[in-house]
Amino acid sequence: MKMIKKNTGTTIDLPIEILKASDLISSSEIELNTIENAVVAMKKTMNAMELIRLAEGLKNLSEDLIVHLAEVCGGCQDCSYCQGLEEYDEIFLPDYLLEEAGIPKDAKLCACTLEDSGEILVMQADYSYDIADVPQFVIDIFEISGICIKELEERLIMEDIVYGDE
Repeated sequence: MKMIKKNTGTTIDLPIEILKASDLISSSEIELNTIENAVVAMKKTMNAMELIRLAEGLKNLSEDLIVHLAEVCGGCQDCSYCQGLEEYDEIFLPDYLLEEAGIPKDAKLCACTLEDSGEILVMQADYSYDIADVPQFVIDIFEISGICIKELEERLIMEDIVYGDE
């Protein structure tokens, strides 16, 4: 069951339908676990089968989210980018050079060539994420399934909304 609730900034009430559907209604205490971009509400105490079913439900949700992302990105149309993607375009520079340039040590870097000079200009990227930030299991799934990794990277760089209505 899925339900959309408004975030008031103070509390989020769980409707009785959600508590019944998840069998949290039978629990006197509910444990809340935070993960990046989500909260998992679960019984504070569970037997082995309840724990197994919770784990299976989380696995299924995870799979559904990856499938959704794959559908958003679509199939690869034999672009050269997705073929044999073995290393990422991560750029590493010594800390002293970053400090001299006024670039934070943990900043994402990008590079371009200066036309006809043979020089490469390295600078702080104006985006937060690229394909190097994606867990390997997601890339493996996309490669095996023929999903376009270049499309995924473009959506990462542009920070496009890929889930839910904005």
